[in-house]
Amino acid sequence: MNGTPAENKSSVEWSHNFYYRPGFIYPVATCHILIIAVAGVGNLLVLYTIVANRKLRRNPTNIFIFSLALSDLLTVTLVVPFEVEGLFLHWIWNHGEIMCRAWITLYLITVPVSILTLLAVSVDRYKILSDPTKRFRRCGLTTRKEGLTVSLIIWLYSSLIASLPVMGWRTSEKFVYNSCCYFPLVRLYFIISSVLNFILPILVTSGIYLRICLIVRSYHKKLGADNSKNMRSTAEKKMYLRNIQAAKTLAFLVVAFFCCWLLYSCVSLFSLVCGESCIVFIPPEVRTVLLMIGYLNSALNPLLLAFLDKKFRAALSCKNISNQDL
Repeated sequence: MNGTPAENKSSVEWSHNFYYRPGFIYPVATCHILIIAVAGVGNLLVLYTIVANRKLRRNPTNIFIFSLALSDLLTVTLVVPFEVEGLFLHWIWNHGEIMCRAWITLYLITVPVSILTLLAVSVDRYKILSDPTKRFRRCGLTTRKEGLTVSLIIWLYSSLIASLPVMGWRTSEKFVYNSCCYFPLVRLYFIISSVLNFILPILVTSGIYLRICLIVRSYHKKLGADNSKNMRSTAEKKMYLRNIQAAKTLAFLVVAFFCCWLLYSCVSLFSLVCGESCIVFIPPEVRTVLLMIGYLNSALNPLLLAFLDKKFRAALSCKNISNQDL
């Protein structure tokens, strides 16, 4: 995605800024296509697995996983293909003003949905592990209805924030400038959006997982001391260990998101805060590759679920998981 151009930038300067050599275009375009293929198939399988399996569908955590997979699927099917086209056409936009606005708005929706969903899941895991006797279930995010409600709120919030530029909070009237589709974002909007939808959720999620690590460490100490007052039954121990494993799986999803999107987000924030004088020091090729790494996260999520979560692995392998406690 292109950054905001200066209003008086000439068409010659604009075209030059986004002209890539064939030696760069073809490898990067190939990587984009692979991401689309892997993420498309993987996230479709995750969505189908949750919808088709009653026990997976009943698990509130999987409501969030469904939301995450849907966000990733929309990204790779409706956002990334236009990136591939832009590489070959040197970012000449041939789809009109409405499509440009829709493309940018969808991009601004899906990334916050992903990170806020991961935050919601981390809160849910923390509540489960901090109170293994399930007293929290009376007020936590642990019922299917509450999971659906939280997911819906996340989508509505992200859609509202993403629609602000379309409703008028932008630097120019049109999104298409000199035949290029770009972000006419107000600097303040970009900073607020970055803080609320990326930096703050990542910090809070990291803090929650630090607390989870402390809880797990404390549990293992109690288990080693065979403290029957804390873990009274074998079934309770097994349930707690399953919750720990689920927390580990979700931690990998958080780390993957953080690693994939951190550099691009930092470069984008730096470019906007610093202004046009700093953008010239960041080659367009660097921004394109960093954004591609961000899109890679959509392909990694279903792979991590398949490799790390035995319930999804069993379901994807067409095994019977009806006897498993999900």
